[in-house]
Amino acid sequence: MRLRDFIISAIVATISATSCLAFDYAKDVLVYEGSVGATKVKVTASERPFSRAAHKTTDLRNAGSEEKPDWMPATVDGKGVVGTDQTLPEDGLPQLFALTVWFGDKKVSVPSEHLNHIFLPHLDGTTFEDGYIDTLVAFSSDGKALYLSLGVGDGGGTSTYDMQIRADGTVTNKPIQRPEP
Repeated sequence: MRLRDFIISAIVATISATSCLAFDYAKDVLVYEGSVGATKVKVTASERPFSRAAHKTTDLRNAGSEEKPDWMPATVDGKGVVGTDQTLPEDGLPQLFALTVWFGDKKVSVPSEHLNHIFLPHLDGTTFEDGYIDTLVAFSSDGKALYLSLGVGDGGGTSTYDMQIRADGTVTNKPIQRPEP
């Protein structure tokens, strides 16, 4: 009888502790502000609690066999998750919800298809700390495009999510390339 009561108490305590885990979801956080020539540039971002029910999801799965595994990452809305070691996050985990870039007066809102699969974004400003930086921003010399490398993850599996954002509204996840000689 004591063992059963102990187990029930442990389960209740675990559920209570889990429900107490809360995140402060960032809203309109200033990630970067500066100028490129005469163009003022500002980047802001927001998070929201993830809800599996709001998205089409798949779990991490072995698409191969036991003898020859071929692990496929979990997906959210058809894209591999970033920031969770390829596993589908639990409801409530911070999800990148909005990313906005101002090129002078021109506002570019990054479409949700580039954001829904990004979790635990590091929305600290673009400052170096002890030789590290969570978010890196680089610009074209004309100030009409930027490269954003956003830190994501819980620290144990920290990664980056990179994108190019242009003043004309074009957003891509293609890496920046240098021309061949």
